[in-house]
Amino acid sequence: MRPQRIVVALPLEEELLAPLHEWGRKFDFSHVESVHFLHVVKKNITPLEFGLIETPDEETYHDMMPALEKFLREESKKILPPGFQGETSFQLTKDFHPEEEVIDILKNRNATLIVVATRGKHGFEGLFHSSFTDYMVKFAPCDVFVVRPGPKAEAKPLKKSA
Repeated sequence: MRPQRIVVALPLEEELLAPLHEWGRKFDFSHVESVHFLHVVKKNITPLEFGLIETPDEETYHDMMPALEKFLREESKKILPPGFQGETSFQLTKDFHPEEEVIDILKNRNATLIVVATRGKHGFEGLFHSSFTDYMVKFAPCDVFVVRPGPKAEAKPLKKSA
C-alpha cells in the first residue's frame, strides 16, 4: 500500500468533532506519511445601506487566528494516535467558497484522502442544504472518508422513588 497523505477538514461544531475523534481512534495510521489539519473560515459579503461589508474583516480574522491555530493543534491530539511518526501540519485560510479552496489545497498537497464530517441530514431536512461534504464527494481529486455523528443519546425518564 502506498503511503497516504491525509487532509482532515476540521469543523468548529462540537457535534461534528466527536465522530472525527472516533475515526482517529479506529484508523490505522501505520501507512500514513502525513496528516494536514485544515480549517477554512467562510467569508461573507453583506449589502448595507452605505455599501458592502465583508465578514470577517482582516482585523477580525487576524485576531481569530491564534485561537483557531490552538484549536487545530488541540484537535489533532484527539485524532492522531500517540507516537504518530508521520508529518503533521496545520493550515488556516479564509475564502468566499471554502469548498473550492479545499479542492485547491487537496491538489497542491497531492492528498490521497480527505476526512470530513457531516451532519447527516436526509429527506426534506436536507433537500435544500448544499453541504461541504456533498461538494467534496463530487469534486475532490482524492478519496473522501465521511464521518457521521452517532445517534443522539436519549433522555431517560427519572425513576420515581416508591
